[in-house]
Amino acid sequence: MKMSNTSARVSALSRTKIWLWSIAAGIFATGFAIFLQWLIYDDWLHEAGPIEIAGSVLAGVLMFLLVFRTLHGARQKKREMIQRLEAIRWLNDRIRNSLQTIECVTFAAAPHATDDVRNAVDVIEGILNDFLVDRHPQDETRDRRSQGAHATSDPQFR
Repeated sequence: MKMSNTSARVSALSRTKIWLWSIAAGIFATGFAIFLQWLIYDDWLHEAGPIEIAGSVLAGVLMFLLVFRTLHGARQKKREMIQRLEAIRWLNDRIRNSLQTIECVTFAAAPHATDDVRNAVDVIEGILNDFLVDRHPQDETRDRRSQGAHATSDPQFR
């Protein structure tokens, strides 16, 4: 499923950023471990000796793996969420189009039955709007504008 421009508001980290953050975290962990060794052994204990690099590098590698795995998992979850929201948006559009068709056909066939159909359509559309506002609060103003335009377009459908 192709992601539209609206999913750009909820963007996932790129692979490059994940790699860069992971490498930076690994380098930081290595440097911090070496600094702690120097601070404890040389400065506090006054025991001059070689700094153990292997353990510090191992700490850096483990930090790299931890950050990489965490950010990659978060990216996957966010992409799945975006795909689900796009599917919901598509379904919402399809349902609204079908409801408008039902409303128009009912009015053309039996104008006296329009009120019952309109009430049912309004209930369904209200539920869909509430659901989408919970998921996409930034779209609330767009939905209000489209409802206002729809309500004033034809006095027969008020």
